[in-house]
Amino acid sequence: MTIRFALLIASAALLTGCSTQTREEQTQALRDSTRAAARGVTILAGDGSGPVSWSDAVVKMARADVVLMGEVHSHELGNAVQQEMFEDILTANPRAVLSMEFYERDEQVALDDYLAGITDREAFEKAADRNPGNNPWAHARMIDASKEAGRPVVASNAPRRYVRLARTEGYERLQQLNEHQRALVEIPTAVPDGAYRDRFVDAMGGMASHGGEEMINGFLRSQTVWDATMAQSIVDAFADGTPVVHIVGYFHAQFPFEAGSSGLVDQLRQRTDRPLNIVTCITLPASHEAIQSDDLNIADFVVYVGEPNR
Repeated sequence: MTIRFALLIASAALLTGCSTQTREEQTQALRDSTRAAARGVTILAGDGSGPVSWSDAVVKMARADVVLMGEVHSHELGNAVQQEMFEDILTANPRAVLSMEFYERDEQVALDDYLAGITDREAFEKAADRNPGNNPWAHARMIDASKEAGRPVVASNAPRRYVRLARTEGYERLQQLNEHQRALVEIPTAVPDGAYRDRFVDAMGGMASHGGEEMINGFLRSQTVWDATMAQSIVDAFADGTPVVHIVGYFHAQFPFEAGSSGLVDQLRQRTDRPLNIVTCITLPASHEAIQSDDLNIADFVVYVGEPNR
C-alpha cells in the first residue's frame, strides 16, 4: 500500500467515523495521523546503498554543523517528515537551531517576540503576515518546538523587495542601499555558472527559451541573493549553536557534494573559514522503494513521500 493511499484511508476513517468531533479535533486527528505516517517513511541513502534507519539518520544530522532539509513546498507528509526529524534532532542535541527560508530578515523581531512570550500566536501571525497558505502546520510546530526548548529560530531570507531589485536592476542597485537596508540582504559577487546554472535554466523550462539570456541572468541573480542571504544567516547562527537545521525548497539543497552544483552549499562554504559538516535530507514527490538513477547523490538522505494530496 502506498503512503499516499494509506493516508487517504486514514483521513476518510477519521472524518466519517468521528462525527461527534469538532472540526478542530478532526483537524488535529488528521495531523496526528500524518505525523505517525511520517515516522514510517523509508529513508534512502543518496549514494544508492539502500535504506537508512530513522535513528541513524537523526544521529548523523544531530552531529552536523548544518542540516539542509529540502522540501516540496506545502506537501503535508513531506513537511511532517521534516518536522518529526527536527524535533528528534533537538532532543538528541539541545543546541540545535532552526532556520527557515520562509521568514525574511525583517520578520526576525516578530519571531523573537513570539519565542520570548511577548506576543501570542495570533499577534505573531499578524505581525509576520502568516496565514494557512504560507505557514503550514508542520512549520508552525517546528517553531513551537523551538519555543518549548528555549531555542532561537532564524528568519534567514532576504526581503522579496530586495530580491526583486536584484533581478530587475542588478547587484549594483543593491550596493546603493543604506546600512539598515543592507543588513537585510547579502549581495553576491557573481552569479553561478556550471551545473547549478544548467539545472536552474532547465527548471525555468519554456521561460528560459522565450525570455532570453537577460531574463535567465535576472532570475539567477535573484536566486543567488536568496542563497547568499540564507547562507550568511546560517553561518551567523553558529554563535547560538549547531546544528543549524535549515528548512528550504529542495532545489536549493540538492547535489551538495561537488563545488558548483549547489548554490546554497557553495555560499555556505565560501562564508566560513573552516570545513563544514553539512548533511542534506531531501523529500521528493514520488513513490519509489529504491533511489532512482536521476536522484543518485542528490543528497545524503532521500525520502520519497508520494505525490501531494490535491
